[in-house]
Amino acid sequence: MALKLCLHGVDIARPDTFSEDVAARLGLSVVQGRLQEKEYGGNRSARFRRNRLQGAASLPYRVRTLEGILLAESHLDSLADVEISCKPGGEAQALAAVHRLLSGRDRFVLAEPDMEKRLDLLAGRPFPGVPGDIGRLKAMERHLAGQVLAISRHWHLVYSNPDNRTLARQLRVRIRRLRSCFSFFREGLPEGPSEDWKRFFRKEADSLTNLRELDVLIQACRQRETEGDASGNGGLLLDRLLQLRREEMERFYANTDLNAHTEKLAVFLLWLDAVQDVAPKRAGKETMRRFVKRKIDAWCGKFFELDRAVSDFSDMDELHGLRIRTKRFRYVTQAISPAEFPPDLHRQLKQLQDVLGLLHDDYVNAVWVRGIAAKQPEDAALQEEVRSFISWQGARSEASLVLVQDLWKQFLQMLAAYREAPRGTVKNDP
Repeated sequence: MALKLCLHGVDIARPDTFSEDVAARLGLSVVQGRLQEKEYGGNRSARFRRNRLQGAASLPYRVRTLEGILLAESHLDSLADVEISCKPGGEAQALAAVHRLLSGRDRFVLAEPDMEKRLDLLAGRPFPGVPGDIGRLKAMERHLAGQVLAISRHWHLVYSNPDNRTLARQLRVRIRRLRSCFSFFREGLPEGPSEDWKRFFRKEADSLTNLRELDVLIQACRQRETEGDASGNGGLLLDRLLQLRREEMERFYANTDLNAHTEKLAVFLLWLDAVQDVAPKRAGKETMRRFVKRKIDAWCGKFFELDRAVSDFSDMDELHGLRIRTKRFRYVTQAISPAEFPPDLHRQLKQLQDVLGLLHDDYVNAVWVRGIAAKQPEDAALQEEVRSFISWQGARSEASLVLVQDLWKQFLQMLAAYREAPRGTVKNDP
């Protein structure tokens, strides 16, 4: 079965000659298709022309362009898409075509190639669920592909709205969730490439870390001022942080490119498709339902092992380990969860993760402000404001530390009850 990549144009230099420009970049010619109008029900429709791009010689991949509009309820989106499909063995040539296309001035993201699913996503409807009775490798591909498309689109939103701090934070969460889900599924996959992809997604998330950490610290400074606990030095610390944030944003946007992210994600999708044929056959035969139950049970067991290893709930290194594990568990069970995973257990997990996250943020905040103070030891007013901030934050951290051990014990009790309860079907909602 051919794999189809859909590259959706989000910033096209010459919309009137879109197909001709794509053909020229790929060394092909355009065979114009007929204008189509399709109704999908539920106030969903599409009006478009699908054009075929052909060359002088036969190619191991096929290229189509789509030009038109999509309408889903009150949402309207233009179509300036390039579809590239290839059969096994043609991946390298298809990726070379993707590279040539993304080397131009037009900006693209990955999009859902199925028109009806695309319209559902445009209308804000959830991505289709994955049946529990299909093979777990195919389920992995479908789960991760949906997340990849969302991440690709989100990169465009971040580039289009550089001052929107929420978008950068959300993108970082999406990338880290994808990495956690990939780790969940990677059993039996080729070790080398799997590690390479884990490192890549970690690097992608890390590229947003400084922006996220500065945003958290700026928010804490403003909260302190709101509470009337400022030291009266005119917001010197906040001014320094805002300047650092501007510099970091300039550095980030100067060293990244939307099409580079799109190309790498396209490579990942092709790898997910190809790995179906190289993974052990037993991996492909195991159903999604059985795999999820087995893996979730194993992860639960690791939590009880971790409980025996934790000796000091005031030790930041031990709390950091708890935070990482609870965060990954929550990411996965939100995206790929047994249907009867109790909502109250999810709420308890979120509450625990929130408190652990706050403690981690306070620790990182202290590292930042001490670093700022160390660079300007002669500024007495700044030194005083840093000391005041650390003291204010320390009181907040102490209040959170009181909660952690009780929240952790309550979570383990609920987790134990969940493990002992009978379980049936699997719900999948990427």
